[in-house]
Amino acid sequence: MNKSTKKSGNEGRDRGGDRTRSAGKIADRRVQKTRKLLSDALVSLILEKGYDQVSIQDIIDRANVGRSTFYAHYENKEQLLLFGHEHLRALALRDAGRPLDFLPFYRHIAEMHELVRKLLSAEKSERVVTRSLEDILQGSICRLYAPRTAPEEGALFMLRSEVAAAALVRLMTSWVQKGMPCSPERMAEESTALLQRILADERAAASGRTRKE
Repeated sequence: MNKSTKKSGNEGRDRGGDRTRSAGKIADRRVQKTRKLLSDALVSLILEKGYDQVSIQDIIDRANVGRSTFYAHYENKEQLLLFGHEHLRALALRDAGRPLDFLPFYRHIAEMHELVRKLLSAEKSERVVTRSLEDILQGSICRLYAPRTAPEEGALFMLRSEVAAAALVRLMTSWVQKGMPCSPERMAEESTALLQRILADERAAASGRTRKE
């Protein structure tokens, strides 16, 4: 094979790779656009008639997409509600090497105050939101701190992580229900301090048991 043939083959592969990457970017933009349409549709419907009264048919009609398109992205409206917002995804997908950052989350809640207040004022949606947020936070706490926990303390750590998640969610919901009397910055600081206190109590208890032994 001569040099010109090799060069032509390499250029063909390069062009093919460029086309693949370009197609991938276009697909990503389409996914983002569709998810935004669905999320915006759900938000507007909640503000109009409340979460409990919104059906998937309502959402796809408002977003002007097909039912199969909805299910290609989300399993149900609960998943859309929770993962249609980037700051919730950021909490859920936080890297194990990075601490939880509550500030973007609280700022997002402040921006969406009317929506969040409405969600927390209805029994079913309040239950969905609080349960799911607790699961998200407990998962993040476990990814961040469980590797530092001694194996024999694993069961106790799981209990404490559950308590910490519930306390963090209760702090957030109380803040919303009381009209957000403090700034998002202050609430982020309080959330970080609360989490550190709960986990510090566990580390201190574990250290005390080690000294006794």
